[in-house]
Parts: sequence; structure tokens; C-alpha cells
Amino acid sequence: MASSTLKHYYDEEFDPKLLDETHFSHGNIPIIEENVVYPVRILHELFCSGKVKGDTLLDISKAAVIYQLISASNQMKEIFMVKFTDHHRKHLKRWLEKKEGATDWSFVFQKVCELEGNRDKWQEKEAQVRKSIKGVIEWDDFENSSVITQLPEVDCVLSLWKLNVVSKTKEELQRNLKKFTCSLKPGGQLILFTVVNMSYYKLGEQKFFVFKVDIDDIKESLNNAGFVIEEENYLPKKVITDIVDYEGLFFILARKKSESPI
Repeated sequence: MASSTLKHYYDEEFDPKLLDETHFSHGNIPIIEENVVYPVRILHELFCSGKVKGDTLLDISKAAVIYQLISASNQMKEIFMVKFTDHHRKHLKRWLEKKEGATDWSFVFQKVCELEGNRDKWQEKEAQVRKSIKGVIEWDDFENSSVITQLPEVDCVLSLWKLNVVSKTKEELQRNLKKFTCSLKPGGQLILFTVVNMSYYKLGEQKFFVFKVDIDDIKESLNNAGFVIEEENYLPKKVITDIVDYEGLFFILARKKSESPI
């Protein structure tokens, strides 16, 4: 399916709340075990086991989702989030400020608190995540080849379902990976979740573009960007639904070499 026939994340038709409610935020979503429970289990294990080091994190994830930060907030003292469009930032701000119209993420918070053995304390966990987020960074001109200068230097970069969404070619995928991680300290870690061989996702009746890549493409891009893979996991798609067309979900934990290529 040609990208010209699909909508993109920056189009006016993109509704961040509809994205949450279609793909991520409640138990009636057919792929909830894959695109939410799968990553939160991995993130819970990463941050409980001590595999991820440091206390500053830069999150570059899809739209205004926040569930990837629940376990991270147990360790990371400072979390900064990058958002590429004004409507993504506005919707995230509704949740941060507990305003009307915000996405209800209670289902996912309860899931994570179940893993931690304290399901009833999910509201305290919400407060913890809000407190950990120290800034939302605007990156409006992301398609420009330059990077913004106010990115904080961090110990860890976390990216969930975003790299394929903002890239249209393999060359762009490579450049965007380097832009995502330009403020990562040498020796710092990248937590990357990507979709494999996916070309679209649906919001209502609209289909939105995703750049189709396989596992080898992702690994090659990481190697070219100066990363060493420490851990990886692949989950093949099990549920048939027309809201997405991915073949599977791929997780990588990688470390930035002390001397990365330019």
C-alpha cells in the first residue's frame, strides 16, 4: 500500500485520544495483550532487575501514550518526553494536569501494579509518573535534518512504536534513530520497541502510514548508529484484526558505544 494513500501522524485527522482508545488504553482491545501487556512486562522486568542503569530518561514514543513510563518511573528521577505535534502535546497535557478529556489509563496502571504486587495502589503510581515527568519537549520540525538543541543529556532513551511511524524510507529510519539517540550519553542504553512488517494502523475508518521494516533492517540501523545489542525479544502476531497489519513486535535493549559513528 503506497504511503500517498495513507494518512500520517502529523495530519489533522490524527486524534491522539482515539488512538489510545483504539489500540492501547482498555481491556476490550483485541491486541491489548500484544501491544500493551507485552511491553509493560518487559519494562517491568528491565527496571526491577537492574539491567537498565541511570536516573535520566528521554521518551520518544507514539502520540501521547504514557504506559511505557510506569515501570520506568520507579527508577528514573527525571523523565523528559518529546512530542512532534501540537495536538499530541495538548492531549498529553490533559493527562498530566488531570483535565477533562484525558485518556483513562487506569486499566494499564492496574496491570503494572499487579506485576508489582500492589494492584490497589495504581492511583499512587499515576501520581508517581506525573511527578517523574520533568518536561515535554517540542520538536515541531522533526522532518528537518537538524536536531533540536534543548534535548537533555540522558542515561537512557525509550522509544515505543515511534521509529517506523516517523520514517518513510530506510535512509530516514537510520537518520531518525541517530536523532532519537543524539543526547544519549556514551555507554547509555536504548530501549526500543518496534513493529515488524507493518504498513498501517487504523483510527476510525482512516488508515495511517507505518514504514515497513523487518528485524534485519532494525538491527542493521542500530549497528550503523553505534549500538551493541544486549537483549532482544520477538513476539509474533497472534490475534487477527484489521486495526493493524503487523507480523510481530520486536524489543531491543542496546548500549551506545563510547565512540559512535557520525
